[in-house]
Amino acid sequence: MLGSVPCNLCRVDDATEVFGAGVAQPSRIVRCNRCGLMYSSPRAKEPDHVQIQAWDPHQHFVDRDPRRYEKERLQTRDFAQTRKLINELHPDRGKLLEIGSGLGFLLAEFKRDGWEVLGVEPDASYCQHAREVLGVPSIDTILEAAGIADETFDVIVMNHVIEHLDDPLATLSEINRVLRPGGHLVLETPRYDTLMFKLMGRRERSINCSGHIYFFTTRTLRSLYEAAGFQTVQLAYVGRSLTMERLLWNVGIVSKSKRVQDGLTGLARKLGLQKVHLRLNLRDMQRVCVQKVEPPGGRRADAAASRAGAVAAESGASSR
Repeated sequence: MLGSVPCNLCRVDDATEVFGAGVAQPSRIVRCNRCGLMYSSPRAKEPDHVQIQAWDPHQHFVDRDPRRYEKERLQTRDFAQTRKLINELHPDRGKLLEIGSGLGFLLAEFKRDGWEVLGVEPDASYCQHAREVLGVPSIDTILEAAGIADETFDVIVMNHVIEHLDDPLATLSEINRVLRPGGHLVLETPRYDTLMFKLMGRRERSINCSGHIYFFTTRTLRSLYEAAGFQTVQLAYVGRSLTMERLLWNVGIVSKSKRVQDGLTGLARKLGLQKVHLRLNLRDMQRVCVQKVEPPGGRRADAAASRAGAVAAESGASSR
């Protein structure tokens, strides 16, 4: 068990327990008393990318996660409207980076749209698939270690990554650094200001994921990316495509019963439900397109730290 963690936005350790360790996931989950940001503290394990980068690069991804290929390939279609928005915002295209690019399916779609693409992804076997099967460049690392120069990219995409990061404000600030002036970031993550979370509590499927460190509402996510120098262009509460097998697997996770989970997985395979597709929108995921904003007077000048301090001061004042 790692030590207690301060709020990533307020930078203080002043939080109330929401779920104890082992109740929703292995880590204890708390909510900041100043800004409302929900996160794990203390943490039961290192961030996912530490474990992923230690995996055997020669082990095929299908052996580790047989559902991953179909899941990622299928969900690429859910990004069609956002691809349209990005293409309209950048009619001349340019350079696009995906953080946590996985097997490369989404990058391949952007490449077909005319973008010069690059992926960063800590799983070496995923990167190999992206390069060798789909023909999209992908580096097996994390953003902070990729050595990308200032103001390189016009657009950055980061889907279901920010909730796994140990310091999301620092990563957003790094994204700001490598984006060109006026560039756009598309960010997707689960949200917890929902009826589903109120009803399900500790059983809600996303809060059960042991790799999730941060749990955002619409407001706390906005506060975080604004602190890093971004402003909202578009907000949508989105659904996803999945197979019936994946849906039953999620039901098994929510049940918190290994017997139920194994039974539903076996039933799904027996009935061939991996071939049955559906689209589900419980409004429990948020996708935002945001734009880099230059601070007054020109360049960034360590704006993230000062903005975070201002947000913390404002949150503290409003709570008194």
